[in-house]
Amino acid sequence: MRVHAGRSAASMVGCCLGLATLAAAQTVAITGATVIDGTGRAPIPDAVILIEGGRIAAVGAARDLAVPAAAVRVDARGAYLIPGLMDANLHLYLNGDLETLIKYEDRYHEIILEGAQIALKTGQTTVFDTWGPRAALIKARDLIATGQAPGSRIYLAGNIIGFSGPLGPDFRGASAAHVSKAFAKRINETWEQGTGRALLWMPPDSVRAAIRTYIGLGVDFLKFGGSGHVEMNLISFSPRVQRVIVEEGHRAGKTVQAHTTSPESLDMAIEAGVDIITHGDISGPVYPIPPETLKKLADRGISVSVLSITTKALDAMVKESPNGVLTPYMKIAAQNIRNMIKAGVRMLVSTDAGIENPVLLAESPTLKVDTVDARVKLGEGHFNALQGLEEAGMAPMEILKSATSNIARAYRLDRDLGTLEPGKIADLVILDADPLASARNYRRIRSVIKDGKVVDLAALPAAPVISAMKVPR
Repeated sequence: MRVHAGRSAASMVGCCLGLATLAAAQTVAITGATVIDGTGRAPIPDAVILIEGGRIAAVGAARDLAVPAAAVRVDARGAYLIPGLMDANLHLYLNGDLETLIKYEDRYHEIILEGAQIALKTGQTTVFDTWGPRAALIKARDLIATGQAPGSRIYLAGNIIGFSGPLGPDFRGASAAHVSKAFAKRINETWEQGTGRALLWMPPDSVRAAIRTYIGLGVDFLKFGGSGHVEMNLISFSPRVQRVIVEEGHRAGKTVQAHTTSPESLDMAIEAGVDIITHGDISGPVYPIPPETLKKLADRGISVSVLSITTKALDAMVKESPNGVLTPYMKIAAQNIRNMIKAGVRMLVSTDAGIENPVLLAESPTLKVDTVDARVKLGEGHFNALQGLEEAGMAPMEILKSATSNIARAYRLDRDLGTLEPGKIADLVILDADPLASARNYRRIRSVIKDGKVVDLAALPAAPVISAMKVPR
């Protein structure tokens, strides 16, 4: 990529620093690339994108769009411009092992920042954290939003309503026996924030009050457990309580999503009026989602975040971990994704990813599975998810939308994000190869621009904590 300001050309490093400095004050013109704007419209070859004040001012073919004489020019000939990528469902703090919970108890926000920076380095300019420590997530979110730290733009749910914290029965409850009761209680409350399993015993009015209190704590959207996490066959909330949660979320102007893991929990969440089904391709180890439920999803325009994996990854699960808990679930999920594509269900790229701990990975009993086209490795999982959708038969343009405009629309952020259109925030990725020709080309990142400024990819993550751990020899 070459950058010009009037008569002079700069080096790659100088270009990035100069553009980052000038973007807020001057017009920036990215020229020569093919623009794939994320709306579904045909690509624009030899295009121009004008950026002013961190937003897109104009997009069009070079023959139709004049570049202001004073603009900073970014020469992107031969490249492809797409909207900044997103992940509809990840966990910037997924490190629930006791060692990390104890050692970094006062530094969870640093790990979250590390995760947001790994995501940004790999093209994800916006991420949606659907389960994590609320206060630490808010701290990291706000540091990034105010420019005090680099990273993907964060939207967060905090706790999954109705679920325990990490040392409770919905996650690693057995680990609680190895620490003090006071520590386990403190950690669980850090996540639950008054929305834990106690809500499962409450009548609707009490749940309503708890949700109103929780919404006041600064979360961006709500997620509730429509079914269990460890006990995935169990329904968590009654239909009327699910409606109460949705009503309260919508009353506060927030989107509401449900974690579901069975055909009936999925159908109940649809009837409750949710906006998004989280990993809605998971319907248990035996039965696929019924056609009538798929039709409801499509007809009502409900978005589904899916855990797509590659054929290679699924084959590794079947071969190396045939008796693994998730193996039959992922086999059925692959079938569900193909059926959703045929039914016209709006899908969102989703990974459940977090920062991979190299030490724990090296000691994993399922190492041969974990290292094949990883799904839950932050910075890698979304690339594999896009390839998985391609292998499932999704059209190339729909694959792009599943990681951009579909997600922005599902979270009601499409006024500002998700497409390369005038007025939108200038988040975009410059690729060296055509993503519509192959999903593998999403890896071919030349540059990432967030809020109209070039990201210094080489500097990320700035202060790694988890990803920098060394495997003992």
